[in-house]
Amino acid sequence: MINRRHLKPILLGLLLGRGLLLSAQSPQPQAGQSGAPLPPPLPPPLPGFSQPITIVTNPIAVPSPTLRPTPAPLRVLPNLPPRPVVPVPVAAPSQAPSPLVWDAETKEYTARPGETNVLLTFNLTNTAPSEVLINDVRTSCGCTVARLPEYPWKLAGGTNGQIQVTADLRGKRGLLHKIVYVYTAAYGVKPLTIKVNIPDPMGDRGRNLQIAAADRQAVFKNDCAKCHAEPAIGKKSAELYTAACAICHDAEHRATMVPDLRALNHPTNRDHWKTWVGHGKPGTLMPAFAKSEGGPLTDEQVDSLADYLAEHVPSRPAAAPSTGASH
Repeated sequence: MINRRHLKPILLGLLLGRGLLLSAQSPQPQAGQSGAPLPPPLPPPLPGFSQPITIVTNPIAVPSPTLRPTPAPLRVLPNLPPRPVVPVPVAAPSQAPSPLVWDAETKEYTARPGETNVLLTFNLTNTAPSEVLINDVRTSCGCTVARLPEYPWKLAGGTNGQIQVTADLRGKRGLLHKIVYVYTAAYGVKPLTIKVNIPDPMGDRGRNLQIAAADRQAVFKNDCAKCHAEPAIGKKSAELYTAACAICHDAEHRATMVPDLRALNHPTNRDHWKTWVGHGKPGTLMPAFAKSEGGPLTDEQVDSLADYLAEHVPSRPAAAPSTGASH
């Protein structure tokens, strides 16, 4: 008895042998006929088999389905703070260098005692062959005023010009530092600086009073002579009073020990004025103006000043004694 598992190879062998025999007996295609040789006919089905066995002589390769990788499981990230947005720097538009050349970008000045304003001038040159348009000029504070020659100012090529700046010094002391802004049409804004050193009037006055108390003739010496002696040279009468007397007796911030000549508490006359002008008053700040006493005035000037005071300063009757200073 033949084992079933040995039957299949035997049947395949018989089929192949019969197929080859039939192929040899079948007519061959004539030379010159078109078309490829036909495959051999299939053998009849074997007893016991209901379906014929098909032999594939030219198998067609069927691609196997592409295997896709299994996606990795999603990871849940913790809540992180948002990243800050960093702005991308944008390059500023390039600007041509200004052809304006200045004599200085900073002007400094030291004010004299009692000076109420100062004028500073900036000189500039247009080095370009074409004109430069200056639209406006402004300052950082209302106490400082800058002016252009005209508005707008067209500065022709190769020419010079000036911008004047005035600073108000009233009520100020120490360093006055202000900015002046020059607006050009094609070259942006040019900042300029002014610095004014303002002396402290009270500090200077305190030192001067100490000097005068030690030597009342000190007002005619050194720097003090510029205000108390030199202005009186060659003057008489009313002009002499303004130059030599009013600077102290009519001053807005008169020292308390300097009296108002029009409000004295005792009678006055020409002799009174001549004595006190020529010889002064020892023990007070009143100096002797006569040259014979070390002062700047001649006898003729002393007489003219005594006449002016006797005529224009009214004499008052004697009043009760006062602790205030008097002449």
